[in-house]
Amino acid sequence: MKGSCVNKFFFGIFLSGLAFSFFVLNACATEKRASVTTPTKIEGKKEILVARALGSGGPFSIIGWCGNTAFLIDSDEFGKEWIDLNGNRVTVSKESDDYPIGCTPDGKWVIYEDRDSARAYKDKRGRIPENIVDEGPGWHGFVMDLYRYEVATGRRQKFAVVRDDSASLVSPDGSKVLLGDRHDSAIKMPEPRWEAVWITNEWLFGDTHWFADSSGIVTMIWNNGYSLGVEFFDEGGWSKEFSLDMLRSSPGANVSLAAVDKDNVLHFVTTEDYPVGDATRKAYNFFRCEIKYKDLVCTLGDGVKEDEDENILSLKLLPSGDVVFDREEDNCIRLVKRRGTVAECLADTRYNDEVYIGIDLIEISPDGRWMAFRRSKLPPPGDRYYGYQYDLFVKEIEY
Repeated sequence: MKGSCVNKFFFGIFLSGLAFSFFVLNACATEKRASVTTPTKIEGKKEILVARALGSGGPFSIIGWCGNTAFLIDSDEFGKEWIDLNGNRVTVSKESDDYPIGCTPDGKWVIYEDRDSARAYKDKRGRIPENIVDEGPGWHGFVMDLYRYEVATGRRQKFAVVRDDSASLVSPDGSKVLLGDRHDSAIKMPEPRWEAVWITNEWLFGDTHWFADSSGIVTMIWNNGYSLGVEFFDEGGWSKEFSLDMLRSSPGANVSLAAVDKDNVLHFVTTEDYPVGDATRKAYNFFRCEIKYKDLVCTLGDGVKEDEDENILSLKLLPSGDVVFDREEDNCIRLVKRRGTVAECLADTRYNDEVYIGIDLIEISPDGRWMAFRRSKLPPPGDRYYGYQYDLFVKEIEY
C-alpha cells in the first residue's frame, strides 16, 4: 500500500435533504500498517481454480457470468466458450462474426448476435428509417439475427432479429426477452417461446436490468446526460425517463446503476473527484432508490473514498450494501461490510504454494454468493503468451 495506513474506513454520511458530509478514518496512530505482501485474509471461504491460462496465452475477454455457476468467455484461440466452476467447457461458436451477448438467468442458454447477417433495414413499406446515424452511438440502419445455444444439448436456434443498437436480455423468470428498440422485421420464435418485449421510446440505452419480479426493466439512457429509463410490460404498464441530477453532489458527477435487488430496490454509485494536494482522488457514494407511484424515491447510504496514494481500479456494490473492490498496487481484493469500518482482504496473490504477481476483480455472481477474479503470473520460458498467464478463480463472499 506504499506506506498508507491500515485499510480502515469510517462511513459517516449524514443526510439533510441531499446535503451530506463524508469522512474517512485512517487511524494511523492506533492501528499497525498493513502489508501488501502479507495481508490479513478472510479465512474459511471456499476458493476454486476454474481455469488456467485463459485464452491459452492469446487475447481473450470474460463476457460475464452464465447463471451463478459458469462463465461465458471469448478468446482468439477457443472462440466462445461456456466454462463452469468445475472447469467443464463447451464451445458455443468459433465464428469470428458471432458476438456473444450473455446468458439466460438460469445459465441454460447462451445468446449471441450473428453480425455476418447484418443487413440494411427497410420497413414493410420499403422506407429507410429517419433516425439513423452515420457514426457513433445510435442506430446505424441495420438489423441482424439473434441466436441462442442450449448448453446441455448443443441445440442452436435463430429466435429473433434485433437492431444494431439493441441486444437481448431474458427476464429472471424466463418468460420474456427484451429485444431493445422496436422494428418490424420480427420472426416467429421457435420453442421454447419467450414473450418478446420492446422499448417504447427511442432511447439510446445500456446497462439494463430486469426487476426481480420480471415486471419491467430499468436502464441507463446515454443521450440525455445519463438519465434513468423505466418501463413496465405487464397489464397497465408504463414508461418514463427520470433525471438523476438529485444523486449528483456536483454537475457532471458520474452515476452508474450497480444492481437491482430481490425487492426491486435500485442501487446506484456516484463518483466525484476531491482534491488531495496537487492531485485528485475519487469518492464513491451509494444510493438506494425505489419506484413509488411512478416516481423515483432515493435515500443516501454509505460510501468510500480512495486513499491518498492509491486508486480504486474496480468497485462492486452488492445489494446487501457490502462493497468489494481492488486498488492499484494493493495485492488484495477487499470487502467492506455495510456500515463497516475495516476493508478486509478476500483474496490475495497467493494460491496454495503458488505466488502470483497480480490479482484483478472481475464480477460478482448474480446471486451475490461468488466473486470472480483472475490472478496473473509470468508465463513459462519459451511459451507463446500474450503478455501474462491469467488464471480464473472464484471465491465465496456470502456471509
